[in-house]
Amino acid sequence: MFKERIKKIYLYRYALWDMAMVQLKTKYAGSRLGIWWAVVIPLILTASINFVFNVVFKIEIKHYTLFILSGIIPWFFFTNALTEATNSFIINSSILKQRASFPCEFIPISSILANLLNFLIGLGFLLPLFIIFNLRVIWLLPFLLLIIILNFIFLVGLGILFSCFNVFFRDLAHFISIGFMIWFWITPVFYSLDIIPFPFRWICLFNPMTHYIVLYQDVLFRARTSSLLNLSVVFLISLIFILLGYIILVKKESLLLKRI
Repeated sequence: MFKERIKKIYLYRYALWDMAMVQLKTKYAGSRLGIWWAVVIPLILTASINFVFNVVFKIEIKHYTLFILSGIIPWFFFTNALTEATNSFIINSSILKQRASFPCEFIPISSILANLLNFLIGLGFLLPLFIIFNLRVIWLLPFLLLIIILNFIFLVGLGILFSCFNVFFRDLAHFISIGFMIWFWITPVFYSLDIIPFPFRWICLFNPMTHYIVLYQDVLFRARTSSLLNLSVVFLISLIFILLGYIILVKKESLLLKRI
């Protein structure tokens, strides 16, 4: 069943791409800054965090602005993609009711793909800052691409999972917005994992986004590849969530279409 669904996604890949492009264009329709918001928002939040923790609290991380930026860009990708994917079945219920020939998972996947494109555009504009800071980043771009692919797979699995649950528990979307506020504080975006006291570090390590953020920071900020152990953990997380998402979707698909 899983193999057949993947095959169908490949066959309708151009339709998936078109859906993602429509969503990306709709996101900035009527906006004067347009796609520049993909750069402006991370920079504004980075400046705010930098002022609070570097200027006021004097956190001891060299080149702290770039450190925050290396984590805040993928964090926005994560929150935006998951928020839109969670609501995707409800928002696009009319498309699902038509029982189109493409798989129903196209709906959340297209939302995540649109946010991936938005993330890549923002990263493309900001990447020269990291390269100027450390030229070794150029040689690590293939490794960065691998991290992005694994991050995308993780989000697809989690997005399918949340979009299914949201059909049956409509309050989930509201809980997620609250959850992100807590999730952000236990993700090492504005602090290094090393400064967390050992008895409390397990809280961050239990958070799957910690492992992705650290990989991004290793490449963009530290200009190095992560250990094989860290990469293996991220690969395993991505695999678990994509399988879990599809298992739930296959089991609940018929009921899901009735509930929308």
